[in-house]
Amino acid sequence: MLFNNPLSPERIDSLLDELWLTDTSKILDVGCGEGELILRLLQRFNCAAVGVDVDETAVHIAQQKTASFAPNVTLHTTPFADLTFPANHFDACFSLGTTHAFGEVGEALDNALASLKAITKPGGLIILGDGYWRQEPDPAYLQTTGIDKRELRSHQENIAAGQKIGLECIYTLTASQHEWDHFEGAFWLAAERERLQNPEDAQMAEKVKRRRIWKNAYWQWGRDTMGFGLYVFLVEK
Repeated sequence: MLFNNPLSPERIDSLLDELWLTDTSKILDVGCGEGELILRLLQRFNCAAVGVDVDETAVHIAQQKTASFAPNVTLHTTPFADLTFPANHFDACFSLGTTHAFGEVGEALDNALASLKAITKPGGLIILGDGYWRQEPDPAYLQTTGIDKRELRSHQENIAAGQKIGLECIYTLTASQHEWDHFEGAFWLAAERERLQNPEDAQMAEKVKRRRIWKNAYWQWGRDTMGFGLYVFLVEK
């Protein structure tokens, strides 16, 4: 998986191609993982990029991946909440499926939008990806998966969260059923492959057990219940 969310790289590329960033732009990616988004932004705009992710292994890969742009890249393994950035500093802030980095269940999305707005320049962009409920989740689905209903809102409520603090939503896209099936299926395939390669590994067997529970819940409920949206908010001047 190049990106830890269901949206295909092609659809993310199509969005990036529409952005009005330049070689003088400063961008932030919270939850940058292995740096794929940062790399694509650097290749397009040769901008200055800051990445934040607590996974040190992933950040090391990001460093290697973006090595040819090294003077333009700063990567942090410190939690976002422990970092301080100047107000009105970035031309674009990204968080694609990582709102959990901004707070507890029920408040993470609001915190993410408010925190990113504070450090984004007027006229700048906040590009945020988050899950949403396509329909009211079945209580049995929540119980089986351990998902807290408050973790997600509806698609319209995600948009409204930005509008509530003065952000203008200027673009949205949602993951297709095909994208969701591929995203979920890739995890199941990987777990089953690892189990076959390590048949005596008890931890791997337990991991596969959990994946199978999630897989069955996805087929029974999740496929029709959970969506993923990407939202582009404009910070008004």
